[in-house]
Amino acid sequence: MTRDYTFDQDFAQERERLSAMESLWDRGSEALIAELGVGRGWRCLEVGAGGGSLMRWLADRGAHVTAIDIDTRFIEQFASDTIAVRRLDLRTDELPRSQFDLVHARLVLEHLTDRRQILERLAATLRPGGWIVIEDQDWSCFGSEDPGRGIDAVGEAIIAFMESAGFERDYGRRIVADLIDAGFTDVRGEGRAYVVSSSDPGFDFSRLSFESLRATLVEMGKLAKEDADAASSRFGEGMRVFTPLMVAGIGRRA
Repeated sequence: MTRDYTFDQDFAQERERLSAMESLWDRGSEALIAELGVGRGWRCLEVGAGGGSLMRWLADRGAHVTAIDIDTRFIEQFASDTIAVRRLDLRTDELPRSQFDLVHARLVLEHLTDRRQILERLAATLRPGGWIVIEDQDWSCFGSEDPGRGIDAVGEAIIAFMESAGFERDYGRRIVADLIDAGFTDVRGEGRAYVVSSSDPGFDFSRLSFESLRATLVEMGKLAKEDADAASSRFGEGMRVFTPLMVAGIGRRA
């Protein structure tokens, strides 16, 4: 989403990686947002729109959506009377004020070192009574069913690399407290996690995330080349992965 973001946006299979992420997490995000009654006449800000699945889902419900991302190449084609696409950096670019009924961000704040300030900036875009839904992960439950296959070590190498750029591996468990500290009311939280097999569409999010960072991890000495090659082969075998816990914090602007 911003320059803190560690995944290679020039990765040849980035669109496929985002699609796998959407297939894994969209169902739960849609259920959370639908509970708020989002529909016709709502004005929504989709932060870190990625491949655009949620912005299109919101528009299909009758909402007017502003979709923002540092990389808009996958969503520009969907710009319309109900979807506005804006390329911007959350850290530095100006955001509208008191304009939206809903702000949604998924897998964004965990990557930003100044996430508390970003949260306050997002709060300012909401109208009084507007809702915010922030979804980020807690990696404490991530792993494969067979640790001996080395996938857990790969996951740890990826997280350690991202942490060097400001990633917060357990930000999911802090979202609710941050929303309360930011002055939101009616704050609540919930989490979801899945066991994903290599035959499930969402599995490719783990596999392609590794492939996106593979060369960098080896170059930086975070992962030995032989271990990276072995992990790449194992991702192609039949296996199951326990996803991180996706935690949603939901609050209302006073």
